[in-house]
Amino acid sequence: MPPRPSPALIVAFILAVFLTLAGHHWPNLWLVYVFKPLATLLLVAIAFLNWTHSRSPVALWIVIGLLFSLVGDIFLIWPNQYFLPGLASFLLAHIAYLLAFTRDCKFPARAAIWLAYLLIATLFYAILFPTLPGGLLLPVALYAALLSTMAGQAMGRFLVLKNVSARFAAIGALLFLLSDLLLAFHRFRGPLLYSTLLILLPYYIGQWLIASSTRPR
Repeated sequence: MPPRPSPALIVAFILAVFLTLAGHHWPNLWLVYVFKPLATLLLVAIAFLNWTHSRSPVALWIVIGLLFSLVGDIFLIWPNQYFLPGLASFLLAHIAYLLAFTRDCKFPARAAIWLAYLLIATLFYAILFPTLPGGLLLPVALYAALLSTMAGQAMGRFLVLKNVSARFAAIGALLFLLSDLLLAFHRFRGPLLYSTLLILLPYYIGQWLIASSTRPR
C-alpha cells in the first residue's frame, strides 16, 4: 500500500488556501504574494511524492501540469500586467494534464463527452466574444478549446477506467473548468459577487483532486 500524503502537507495546503482567500478579502497583498504560490507548490510536493513511489507517467505529467499552474498562479497575482503569460502558463498546464489523461486511455476516451465539453466551451466563448479585447480573441479561443478537451478527456477516462484515481481527476478537471469559466465571466463580462470564493475555491479543490489522483490505489 503506497504511503498516504503527510498530514502536515495537507494541513499546510488548507492553511495556505485560507490565507490566500483572506489576503484577497481584506485585502492584504502580501498574504496573496506568499500563500497563493505556496498552496500550489504544496500540491506539487504531494503529486511529486506520489510519483516517486509509482513512477507512473500519468503522475509525472500531472506534476508537470502543477508546475505550469504554479507559474500561472504567480503571473496572475498581477492579472492586469501579466494576463497573457498567465494564460499561456495554464495553457501548458492543460496540455500536460491532457498528456497525463492519455497515458492509460485513448483519446478521445468518450467522443460524446469530449464534444459536449467542447460545446459548453464554445457557447461560453460566444457569450464572452462581444466584450473580449481584439488581441485576446484567438488566445482565449485556443485556451477554451484545450481546457474543455482536457476536462472532457478526464471525464471520459473515468467512464472507461472506473477507478477512484480517475474519478478524482475527472471531478478535479471539471472544477478547474468551472473556476476558469467564472474567472472569464468576471473579467470580461461583469463582476461577480464573492468572486474570490467562487473562482478560487473550485480551482484549489480541483487542483487538489488532480494532485491526489496521482496516488496509486
